[in-house]
Amino acid sequence: MRYTFLIAITLSSSSSFSQTYIGEISTHDGFQYLTLEIKNDSTFISFPYELSQNFSFNFPLEEGKLFTIQARAEERVFTVENFSPNRIGLLTSFTGYIQSISLKRQLDPINENDFKQFTGNYVDKNGNRALVYANRGKLFLMSPYTEESASMKPIGDNMFWSSSGETTVFSGKANNRFQQIFITNRREEEVELKRSFDYSIKENWVMVDGDSIYVNLFIPVSNEKKPACLLLPGGGGQSQMKNAEYEARFFASYGIIAMTFDKAGVGKSKGRSFEYYTFQEKVDRYQQLFVYLREHEKVEPNKVGLHGPSEGGRLALMMGEKFGDEVAFINATAAPIMTMKEGQLFAVNHYHRNLGVMEEDIISLSNIWKTYYDGIINEKIDTTNFELIRELQLKYNRLFAPPTSETIPLSPKKDDLIDDSIVNEASKLLCPVFLQYGENDQRVNPTRSLQNFYQNIPDSLDVTTELYQRGNHSMMTPEYQICSGYAYDKIKWLKIIGIIQ
Repeated sequence: MRYTFLIAITLSSSSSFSQTYIGEISTHDGFQYLTLEIKNDSTFISFPYELSQNFSFNFPLEEGKLFTIQARAEERVFTVENFSPNRIGLLTSFTGYIQSISLKRQLDPINENDFKQFTGNYVDKNGNRALVYANRGKLFLMSPYTEESASMKPIGDNMFWSSSGETTVFSGKANNRFQQIFITNRREEEVELKRSFDYSIKENWVMVDGDSIYVNLFIPVSNEKKPACLLLPGGGGQSQMKNAEYEARFFASYGIIAMTFDKAGVGKSKGRSFEYYTFQEKVDRYQQLFVYLREHEKVEPNKVGLHGPSEGGRLALMMGEKFGDEVAFINATAAPIMTMKEGQLFAVNHYHRNLGVMEEDIISLSNIWKTYYDGIINEKIDTTNFELIRELQLKYNRLFAPPTSETIPLSPKKDDLIDDSIVNEASKLLCPVFLQYGENDQRVNPTRSLQNFYQNIPDSLDVTTELYQRGNHSMMTPEYQICSGYAYDKIKWLKIIGIIQ
């Protein structure tokens, strides 16, 4: 959730004046992103990830002025130390020591047509790689030093600041692309990185049981064969190829060929809708894509693995169980290692609790869904709860309840609701497995999934698990940032198991 409070400060400025200053403050909980926006005759101060309070002051913003913010039970007193068009300095001592806060003027956004000169893969003398990429009209930095992914906010000529506390400067342009970056951290320590190998994105269509599946191959520029990874999509009927680019471009920057694809009947893929296929059928279909990737002329065939979030993680593990040593590694994120029925009931309860539904109604809804799923399994929908469903729908907005229909739905399927093979056949896994979960995942139960998994795997199986603090099902923190370490932990693991150097 994004929190903002307001300080209204009278300024002697024109009605059209507007300027934003950005920086960070050290609090009891670590460094917090801070913005100060001067707009017309008011100044807006925001700690976007921390506070939710409004304040107003009727004095001008000038050196020496004090203002106080009530942050929950704590008073924070700030003094304007200096004020110039490019920088604002504040002093505060609410943490017990005096700290100087330097807010930098944020410049206008970079034109998207100019993004290409910045984007790419940069490496330092120790082999650490930073990735600069564009997404939704912004530039982002994946930093190997903070292991965070943060938007890059322009503060000077080819200079950017990120909420990771790092400043990035681009230099040495050749062929209309910058060849070097310098990253400076909070302690003013600077590291130089040079542009490394690039990668290309090749699109294709692969025939799978008569369906035309649209794929994108992220291929590092190299004369050598490379390891590869097939990225399986999660559940749902929307194209996920754009989201999968995050991992695909990251893998490619480390010399791993990555392949993403749209499910049948989704996006540019043609054929019978994916909803007609069970988990087991998807496993067999995805195996055909896996073989296509493994046989690619640029791929090292004995180093091809699987990556998948949520349902994709489930299917990656099921593929490993079924196809054994054909799979070199499995990286499953937020994977539900349980029956679909059990997983859906867990998600439904959390959804309604967050919606503010009364606990007794949550219990009723859980029983309603259980009865509905049992109806699908038994191929006869029980109509007993239809009236209660209608009553609850009138009582709560955005309620998630089964349809009041006796028709057996196309999805979820009976076979999927009861399929427990991911647990029962875990003993068949042979390759190294990396499981990643967010500790606040409310769609998949991390604890239960890991308990189920460890009950049946062989003692010899190489398993690594990581639980990310404050992370949700999408590996995002409450500040809408990807969990620190989520991407770079993959690379550390792939190096340990010998897939990359």
